[in-house]
Amino acid sequence: MTEHIASLADLRHEIDVLDDQIQDLLRRRAEAVEKVAITKRAAGMTDGAFLKPGREAQILRRLMARHHGPLPRAAMVRINRELIGALYELQAPVRVAVLAPNKSVARWDIARDHYGSTVPMTLCTTASSAMRALSAEPAGVGVMPLPEDGERDPWWPMLANRGADTPRVVGLLPFIPNPRGRLADLGAFLIARCPAEASGEDRSLVALRLAGDAISLDRLGQLLAQADLPGWRVLVQHRDSEPTSRMLLEAPDFIAPDDPRIDALVAAGSGAITDAVVIGAYAMPLSE
Repeated sequence: MTEHIASLADLRHEIDVLDDQIQDLLRRRAEAVEKVAITKRAAGMTDGAFLKPGREAQILRRLMARHHGPLPRAAMVRINRELIGALYELQAPVRVAVLAPNKSVARWDIARDHYGSTVPMTLCTTASSAMRALSAEPAGVGVMPLPEDGERDPWWPMLANRGADTPRVVGLLPFIPNPRGRLADLGAFLIARCPAEASGEDRSLVALRLAGDAISLDRLGQLLAQADLPGWRVLVQHRDSEPTSRMLLEAPDFIAPDDPRIDALVAAGSGAITDAVVIGAYAMPLSE
């Protein structure tokens, strides 16, 4: 019995020592992030440019690739996401606007899971109010519902222009699946006023403006192949003000806004496609 108590005391002491070491390493990481922020400001980077969702995805992928032991993968991701969110303030005042038309607590929770407990968040009930919240914050992020067919007021056409301050899709939530949780079937796109960046394993989104319904899905597939854009799929269609409509396409890789294949697609459309705009890209989430 005495040996058991002694062994338990030793283990608790080991945990205390490890906790101290973890705390010291967290402080060192915060100091390193602070140095990065100083370096970026010296290079003239604006607040919005401090957002690096592609880099964040690379960090989590690398950590998950080397992860082993009894700590669940989801817990490791959550710990690191909490750390990333907590250190945003050292670089830029990140603020999150959550679009939840029905005041969905679930979408708020999925945003909080990703950004941690310290990042300020605002609930928005319309796409226009979410866009206003983004425009008011140099380092604002929007958490937007996944697009669906038949929406009366979809948010993604608002991104279908080439304005320098137009938000872009920069991420997809959840980044790690949790099939046992109540958020398992919920998803959201992240948008921000910063360029999307490649993470090494990405998908891109392109919004098409069509001349009415003058193009079939089969014809669209032919045009995509002609423009050397294989593997694309239609996410949603939206009837715009007559006589135009829109399609949101997903590409299986990273597509830069100035990719010449986008112009080639419009040219191949011969008037059926009147415009095509890359509205962003996102890092592929971790698999189960």
